[in-house]
Amino acid sequence: MLIHKLRSGLFIFTVLALTNCASLPDEPDANTPWKNWQTPLPVTSSLQGKIWSYRDNGFIDPEQLTKELSTIDFVLLGETHDNADHHRLQAWVVSAIAAQGRRPAIVWEMFDTGQSDALARYLASQPDDADDLGNAIGWDKTGWPDWPLYQPIAEAALAAGLDMFAGDPPVTLVRAAGKDGYSILPEGQAQSLFVDTPLSDDLQSALERQIVTSHCNLIPANATGPMFRGQRLRDAYMARSMIKSGSTDGAILIAGTGHVRLDRAVPWYLHRHQKSRSIASLMFVGVAGEDDNPLGLIPNDPDGKPAADYAWFTPKVVRTDPCIALKKRFAK
Repeated sequence: MLIHKLRSGLFIFTVLALTNCASLPDEPDANTPWKNWQTPLPVTSSLQGKIWSYRDNGFIDPEQLTKELSTIDFVLLGETHDNADHHRLQAWVVSAIAAQGRRPAIVWEMFDTGQSDALARYLASQPDDADDLGNAIGWDKTGWPDWPLYQPIAEAALAAGLDMFAGDPPVTLVRAAGKDGYSILPEGQAQSLFVDTPLSDDLQSALERQIVTSHCNLIPANATGPMFRGQRLRDAYMARSMIKSGSTDGAILIAGTGHVRLDRAVPWYLHRHQKSRSIASLMFVGVAGEDDNPLGLIPNDPDGKPAADYAWFTPKVVRTDPCIALKKRFAK
């Protein structure tokens, strides 16, 4: 649990919810996952299953979505970590883009660069088998939800012959950079990663506020420095992995929604590495019965613009208020 908390940075709500994950129904349909949801929801939303294009200000169908995404160099697929339907849709998008003749690299937030050698050895020895990939890289020790939840993405990548790469820095490096700053990085790396390039004042303030609110307002704004630095380092690492692995035919990022937002996350660094290459962000968003306005369901940038290009609406994972547990932890 501690490792997953450190890896997930701001997204402590997801961390605290993992014990509430529902078991998956049998025999899900991988060809049309939006017709066979795995996340139980007593009251459905009118948005459930629909895709909203913030670029076009309207709904589009899955075929149009993947036709558009197949023309993009860097595609970022933002999930809620414990939502099985998000991973099934990510897998479907990967397959659909590959079916358009693309061979993008698949970069994972959930794999860190300390696992890269184990990942490469496994893929070289068992290029058609996703079952034991989690065991091969020590998935059960990372604190992420159980491997079968993510396995459909790996299956889609292997079936299409796509290479997979680690995106995240090791948790020890994130912790050290958070505590001591980017001076702990090898010489020149802070510059090459662009973590030494400051965010604009409004973006920095927005990220600091999100850190505070995501921790149930239990930490003061002046204590956000370590998490702020850790978050930036993780975004920068994922961007670098996409650039390196996607030099030939682009890359797809599998990550939490906070890492795919256009204003200050991974795309911020991609733009600084290669301004000429195209970027698109798709967020998978859980909705409940009361959710009916697509314009109010994803975060906005400081100017009020949507922080993603598309949103695909799914059932929401129902969980208890994470602030209850967090307040108990802070009280100890």
